[in-house]
Amino acid sequence: MKQFPLEMAPDVSAGSAPAGRLAPAERRRAARHLLLDGFGLAAQERLAASRVVVVGAGGLGSPALQYLAAAGVGTLGIIDDDVVDASNLQRQVLHSVADVGRAKTESAADVLRGLAPSVEVVAHPERLTRDNAAAILGGYHLVVDGSDTFETRYAVSDAAASLGLPVVWGTVLGWDGQVSVFWSAAPHGRAITYPDVFGPQPPEGESCATVGVLSPACGVVGSTMAVEAVKVLTGTGDPALGRLLVYDARTSAWDTIELAPAPSDPAADLTAEAVRAVEVVEGAALAPAPAAPEPAAGTEAPPAPASDEPGPTPDEPARPGVLLLDVGLRPGAVPGAVFARLEDLAAGNLPPELLDHPLDEPVVVLCERGLRSRGAEQLLRAEGWRDVTSRAILG
Repeated sequence: MKQFPLEMAPDVSAGSAPAGRLAPAERRRAARHLLLDGFGLAAQERLAASRVVVVGAGGLGSPALQYLAAAGVGTLGIIDDDVVDASNLQRQVLHSVADVGRAKTESAADVLRGLAPSVEVVAHPERLTRDNAAAILGGYHLVVDGSDTFETRYAVSDAAASLGLPVVWGTVLGWDGQVSVFWSAAPHGRAITYPDVFGPQPPEGESCATVGVLSPACGVVGSTMAVEAVKVLTGTGDPALGRLLVYDARTSAWDTIELAPAPSDPAADLTAEAVRAVEVVEGAALAPAPAAPEPAAGTEAPPAPASDEPGPTPDEPARPGVLLLDVGLRPGAVPGAVFARLEDLAAGNLPPELLDHPLDEPVVVLCERGLRSRGAEQLLRAEGWRDVTSRAILG
């Protein structure tokens, strides 16, 4: 079994009592962990000394909080400024009909104390913002981010990065979910943060309130977040640091997208045609809207290469060449490129232009920072395309 090196786990002695011997009652409760291959007493003691804060006591926070409390995490913080609504009960399984109108932090704390009396529950009945994020998160070893707005996610990411805290992040919308681990201070060159993957903060988009969500999918994703948190805290297993786990409840399938940084000199491996195509795109700014940007005043589009070959006829397809595939956050930002969502590629939903592109002809995948394109490169290679390279369009 691949192991996460213990020296990469957070120092759970910081800000709390160091890991020590468990009382007999706690050992009896954790017996199934103590028997688990690759886990054992040392890992359980680390959990007992750990301080974890969960952002959001909703659809993802509910299963994450329950399993972290049951697993033996010593201190659990809950950040949520909302109250329980009847429409929450379809998926937010920490709360009951009797809790409608109560603060979610109060309702959640009662359930967790009943589930695991030894856990110290700290309620933060307030909205996490950029102004208070560092002060709230600073007393914990790890953050579980189950928030549902970009504003909160980026506030969590920035504060955690400044504090050097690992973040277990998850999201679910409709039938689809994602989970990953971000950590600005991860050793051995594995540091990666939420903005590294998803780019600058975008406008708010769809939500469960507008497009719906399958309630058990929240349980699957939230429970997976708890698994990742336990692995990071205990130095066991192989956490999803540098990987994006993509869940499709329609098929119950998980896909993994590698988020490794791009090579230091990716152009060295490109064909000459691909290099020329990328150089054109690298000079184009990201469009603020889906429409393609207009050329700057006084500039001209690069001339098409001269050729003595006749053009295609109606009965003859154009000669295959370089296909530019944009997997960034803004459709239409790369002129002339085919746009595809990374999640759709992971699910096997490939655009027609890509399906028609010969497997031995070059494909250049682009995104803002180069990380989403790196994941798309992995997916396309697995689908059979042999000449695939990834690039970033922002420096």
